[in-house]
Amino acid sequence: MQRKSKIATTLLTVAFVSSLALTGCGNSNDGNGANATNAAEPETANTNANAAQTENAAPADEKPALDPVELSIYYPGTEQKDVAAVEEEMNKELKDKINATVKINAVDWGNWAQKINLMVASGEPFDLLFTAGWDNFSGNVAKGAFLDVTSLIDQYAPETKAQMNPELLTGTAIDGKNYAVPVEKEMASEFGIVLNKDLVDKYSFDISTIKTYEDLEPMLQVIKEKEPNVTPFWGGKNNVTLIPFEQIGAVPGAIKKDGGTTVVDQWESPEMLQMLKLMKDWNGKGYFQKDPATQKDAAPGNKAGTVFAQWQQLTPGKDKVLSQQWGHPMVQVVMTEPYTTSGDLNGAMTAISRTSKNPERAMMLINLLHTDAKLLNTLVNGVEGKHFAKASDTVIKLPDGVQAGQSGYTPGNNYMFGNQFLNYLWDNEDPQKWEAYKAFNASAKPSPIVGFSYNAEPVKNEEAAINNIFNSFIDGLSTGVMDPDKDLPDFIAKMKQAGLDKVIAEKQKQVDAFLSGK
Repeated sequence: MQRKSKIATTLLTVAFVSSLALTGCGNSNDGNGANATNAAEPETANTNANAAQTENAAPADEKPALDPVELSIYYPGTEQKDVAAVEEEMNKELKDKINATVKINAVDWGNWAQKINLMVASGEPFDLLFTAGWDNFSGNVAKGAFLDVTSLIDQYAPETKAQMNPELLTGTAIDGKNYAVPVEKEMASEFGIVLNKDLVDKYSFDISTIKTYEDLEPMLQVIKEKEPNVTPFWGGKNNVTLIPFEQIGAVPGAIKKDGGTTVVDQWESPEMLQMLKLMKDWNGKGYFQKDPATQKDAAPGNKAGTVFAQWQQLTPGKDKVLSQQWGHPMVQVVMTEPYTTSGDLNGAMTAISRTSKNPERAMMLINLLHTDAKLLNTLVNGVEGKHFAKASDTVIKLPDGVQAGQSGYTPGNNYMFGNQFLNYLWDNEDPQKWEAYKAFNASAKPSPIVGFSYNAEPVKNEEAAINNIFNSFIDGLSTGVMDPDKDLPDFIAKMKQAGLDKVIAEKQKQVDAFLSGK
């Protein structure tokens, strides 16, 4: 209970209160493996890189001027029509604060993993990158893709470190070193589905009856029969995550969410087999999009309102956020209990590439995204007056004549960067949203290994081989294109041949060591 209290209440007590104060500050402006010591020498002498205060910089004779640099930002999502206008607006702020400009790069979800792997493998220079425990964070650290930013945080992001719940930094470290800066956001998760509310209302569906995927099937059948231009359910690899296992690292190996700490291959579990058979059945009935194993980008269908239901990781008010982003009303159905895992600590982070030519300046930018409300909201919401209008200091609405989802900038990256509690609320959102987040965190059941960070380095070769096999099966199995009775045993056998048992043993060894040290 002591751990639960610390995790579940401290973050939002600290982050929410501090972010309110910082919001005021922000509004005043408005009206892995390379060691940090191997990075370029610091660009300034005697500089603490207080990015939030650089507009009041000391005279040049006291503080050497920073050379101009361009910093690239990569995140998974749909390319936005007005990204150039957003870059221009951010650059106005960044030039005075840290003498930098930004280049924002959205990579569609279907190509994200492949794109980043190619960039890392080729040594392509880039700066900031979204990463997460579920997005091969430990694997990328093992490959040396990300800088060790532990000392960079101390030097160039002291404000961020001071305001952040210490659990976030310690809980996302690997062997005591930070290879990314965690986003300040919720520290628990729950899963379920979001549904097109217009269609829910049209057919008078009683969504309170939905407790499992099976409960949804009669509704999917109605949509299939009566809405030929609508995909009843978006098929994708995340659908299988509703089974009660807590993933450790990027390849198979998990503990069951029953309080135990034995690491198993969840793909060999009866729960997984049952889920895969359901996905096979649904694909055969035509509930998924055409070619679901290869058609992975739901964004066009979401914007057009032609997807009825889909899996989501949920938070309080997530449906309101998606309604604004997609341009039509959505409603959410929670299907799991709130649960705090290590993955909730590392579920959204910002890494600095080992190929960055300006790691110090990149960390200055990260610091700003955690402390400067105006800059952060430009990145996640766009340009004031063009993509949103202020209804109050912290509440925004669509500009006159602009329809939801049609502003030219709705990136959906509000949870991917900085301090989420600095994000403005849309006028359709609950004004007590951040208070709801506090209650959400407080209600969460903590994992027995919360705070544990897996280090893939000892089995990085096995994981690399397993990851290739995993990627060749996951989309086909999870969308019912493959036959679980025939293809699942083949999938498991191939992973074992590549060293899966060794990987699971290593995970168990690290879990046991973590628990013995608590």
